[in-house]
Amino acid sequence: MYAQAELPAEVQKDLPKLAISGGVHSENAAQRMLVVGGQVLSEGAEVAPGVVLEQIRAGTAVLRFRGYRYSVGY
Repeated sequence: MYAQAELPAEVQKDLPKLAISGGVHSENAAQRMLVVGGQVLSEGAEVAPGVVLEQIRAGTAVLRFRGYRYSVGY
């Protein structure tokens, strides 16, 4: 898994900009949520075209774009 800044340059330039304003981690996966662009999203949701929210951790979210898994803080 990569940090967003470690993704290859050609992937970074096509990566949609995400406005992550917060998140909630819980041991119960059904209670985890991430706020992106004012929308409350759960694991498995598409947060932007081609970007899937794979996992919400304490303080970070794991996203997938074009087969690359990367983490972002919130």
